[in-house]
Amino acid sequence: MKKIVWMATILLSAFILFSCEVEEQPTYTAQEIINALEIEYQEGDSKDHVTGSMVFPLTSPLDEKIKISWVSEAPSIIDYFGTVNRPDEDTFVDVTYTVDNYGSKFSAVMTFTVIGDDDTPPIELSTYTVNYYYENIEDDEFTLVESVEIEDSVGENVFVNPENVEGFVVDNAQSVTTGTVLLDGSLTLSVYYQRQTYTVMLYDQDQLIDEMTVKHGYVLSLEDPLKEDYEFLEWRKQNEVTAYDLSTPVASNLTLKAIFKAIDDPYTYTGYYEGADGLEGEQLIVFLNQLINSTFDGVTYGDARYMLDETDRDPNQSGNLILVYLGTSVSGVWDSGNTWNREHVWPQSLLGVSADNSTVNSASDLHNLKPSDPAENSSRGNKFFGNSTTSQTYEPRDEVKGDIARILFYMDIMYDELSLIAANEGNTYQMGNLDALLAWHTEDPVDDFEMYRNQKIEAFQGNRNPFIDHPEFAGKIYGNTQTVSTYEVTYMFGSMIENVYAV
Repeated sequence: MKKIVWMATILLSAFILFSCEVEEQPTYTAQEIINALEIEYQEGDSKDHVTGSMVFPLTSPLDEKIKISWVSEAPSIIDYFGTVNRPDEDTFVDVTYTVDNYGSKFSAVMTFTVIGDDDTPPIELSTYTVNYYYENIEDDEFTLVESVEIEDSVGENVFVNPENVEGFVVDNAQSVTTGTVLLDGSLTLSVYYQRQTYTVMLYDQDQLIDEMTVKHGYVLSLEDPLKEDYEFLEWRKQNEVTAYDLSTPVASNLTLKAIFKAIDDPYTYTGYYEGADGLEGEQLIVFLNQLINSTFDGVTYGDARYMLDETDRDPNQSGNLILVYLGTSVSGVWDSGNTWNREHVWPQSLLGVSADNSTVNSASDLHNLKPSDPAENSSRGNKFFGNSTTSQTYEPRDEVKGDIARILFYMDIMYDELSLIAANEGNTYQMGNLDALLAWHTEDPVDDFEMYRNQKIEAFQGNRNPFIDHPEFAGKIYGNTQTVSTYEVTYMFGSMIENVYAV
């Protein structure tokens, strides 16, 4: 009986002991374990400044049965035990620790900053100077214009890449653009800018008067050239119609033409023709070409059908117009070319362009279009004009010979591809006979009909026929003719002309 009781006592004690071991549970939370976590650092180190090895705890100071393991993403820098091998540069290293809290596990990441172990000595800074010199205009010396101080490392090899400066080139022979930065800041680099040179050519018409070489930025000081029987007016740049401003610094090669006016030239030009004083020959051609092209706002060939009845209206018969070659008065109403059609004084076939109702070109220029009898238009064809009608030439009525001449002068100046020739026949872009036209220009001077027409065309397409306003232009371009300017008269008595042609 005692034996049974003793055995029962042993079993009960064993049961009690076993029950106590199974019931043991964690007593700390994860946060408490994290807060109690202690890593041993070298003196002066911390998580954000690691210079030496650390000691990672393997158990929690709260309970040795709480186990901690460590895994580094860069074991060559920080291993699992906290041993540190410093790299050359500062490096961030993530280390994951895992806590086993009585079978309940959790992990967290700590980021350590391992300070680089670079033995390179500290960089010493100093300065160096870059001086910029520009060549003088008046001599070959250079003047310091700008000095720049730049900071850089001592011992650094530095260089200057000079910027492009308009009108200057770098003088490599004098410039010092490379060097080594010195501790005392004594390095000085120098850039020398040499002025570019330009050629200035002075002309009277096509004759070279003088030629000079000047530096960039030079301001010309020119004496007025002398020319017998002429008065000097001004200098102009080639192909320009206004005076050159001599106070403008020279910045490129330059060609200037002297503008003279004949002492016996009575003409002074204002308004539309201002700037034509003293011009003749090629200079006058260039001036007029630019003038009448810049003010030209062309109409289509189709538009002309409803404009010629205004430009060539009969002043004595309301609603009628005057046919150019026959001189008869007919209805101005456009009827598809049955009563009158659009005559190209400079024949369309010799203009080198097509004439269609939707296009603006030399074939639609109102100055060159006149209302004509269809049959007479066909009879004239594309013949040159002359003092008799032949197989090559056509002679218009005397009353419009001057009108015809001035229209052709206009076309010659307006369109660069066209030219008047002293012949009875020619090729495309040519027209004549110039000798006959110059004679007609004198024999049949400008009349009210032409002046009125010129004003109407200006209203329609913006430009004027210079040879109607200033008949003397023909002599200044083509040769001597006895003519009188009508431009001032046109505008002085403009209202009178309008009254003559009033409906």
